[in-house]
Amino acid sequence: MTMQLCGMSASPYFERVMVVLDIKGVLADVSYPGVPGGFKSVEHTAHHPKAMIPYLIKEDGSSLTEGQLIAEYLDHKLGGPTLLPADIDKAMQVRAICRIFDLYYYPAQRPVGAAYFGGEVTEAEIAKARNEDIPAAFRYIEKYMDDGEYAVGNSWSVADAVLMTQLYWYERAIGHEGIHGFFGCKRMEAYWDNIQKTDIAKCSVERVEKAYNQIFGGPGTSFEAGEAE
Repeated sequence: MTMQLCGMSASPYFERVMVVLDIKGVLADVSYPGVPGGFKSVEHTAHHPKAMIPYLIKEDGSSLTEGQLIAEYLDHKLGGPTLLPADIDKAMQVRAICRIFDLYYYPAQRPVGAAYFGGEVTEAEIAKARNEDIPAAFRYIEKYMDDGEYAVGNSWSVADAVLMTQLYWYERAIGHEGIHGFFGCKRMEAYWDNIQKTDIAKCSVERVEKAYNQIFGGPGTSFEAGEAE
């Protein structure tokens, strides 16, 4: 049985796994069935009790949830370059960036992301995200970046998959609410300017925009921001 990565690229947590697979050159080693049974179906909740995406159905039929866990599992399981540095200090930098994005940046931007997708959000919540929470999260993330070509050092890592997919939505959804720039985080700004020029980033944007248009461009699949993790 071929492993199945379930979800869609409109979710940055699904797309970070796709970026990992693309960097490793193993996209063809996994299949992509969407969300079998549909969101919140019995089939879906059997694999993910919270009915979220992504989840990975492994060769033995068992499943793995949480985008970051899936990304690291597939990095270990499949061929291609390893995306977690062997050096323990560099590895901790990579993991710190991934963890801070999930624990601090995602909650920080959530009011603004919710507004972009039509949720009810107060001006005070958006102002707090813009003036306090997002800048603080960016400064925390930048602490673990270095002056290499990539997020950490001079080779791809799992941290690039996280940064690339989250910063795309930062510009698209957060920018929609008038929040722009990186609040003095020069390293992050330079990183984003450069990484967008790579073929990996361009392919990621194509996948995300295709998925977004399929969901919101016509009838059919419904998607709520809370269904992605």
